[in-house]
Amino acid sequence: MIAMDLPPDDFAEALAGLRRIANLGGLIVTIPHKQRAAQIADMVSERVARTGAANILRPGAHGPWEAELFDGVGLVSGLARHNHHVSGRHVAVVGAGGAGRAIAEALLQQGAAVDLSDIDEKSAHQAVDRLSGDAPAPIGIAPPGPRHDIVVNATPVGMGADRRLPFSLDRLHAGAVVAEAVMVPPVTALLREAEARGHPIVPGRCMLDGQIGPIWRFLGMGGPESDAP
Repeated sequence: MIAMDLPPDDFAEALAGLRRIANLGGLIVTIPHKQRAAQIADMVSERVARTGAANILRPGAHGPWEAELFDGVGLVSGLARHNHHVSGRHVAVVGAGGAGRAIAEALLQQGAAVDLSDIDEKSAHQAVDRLSGDAPAPIGIAPPGPRHDIVVNATPVGMGADRRLPFSLDRLHAGAVVAEAVMVPPVTALLREAEARGHPIVPGRCMLDGQIGPIWRFLGMGGPESDAP
């Protein structure tokens, strides 16, 4: 696996060049390119179509790229591995970008009621409008609060040296689970503060671990079948 750091304006041109590599297996896409990846793909899964985001591309048999989205699958699987099952629960997702949409979609498909929020209110409304069409559970717009059993940070806040909190923990009930999509550092300022207050925490690495199997299978490399939620 080779890491490539691309400015957003160069993403489409870079993909066009990479598609010429005959033995390219695929690409794992991260922020800020997930929504652009979905737009560029010729064939998309139902998850990608529902969310407008993709985190993996592979060379297509009938066109340049096929797209899938496993962030949400990974997060739900990671929660389950920590014995936090989402069906029938109320979940707040902070961040309505590609990762937030993916997580919200997966939660809805597993029967969780979801509230989205974002510093960009227009983005939050667009995400809810997109996801609410055939969702099997309710979705709305609200910040984390006392009714939420699980709260997920799906923003970049807390990444690297950033010590900010993406939302206040003050309104959460005592047993609320706090989960991260940020993987570096392994324990963010949010998780550290949540744990100090007695909340169960789920680190961002769990979201990655929960999607490795589906990603490998999508790329035709095999992988365990037991990681799907």
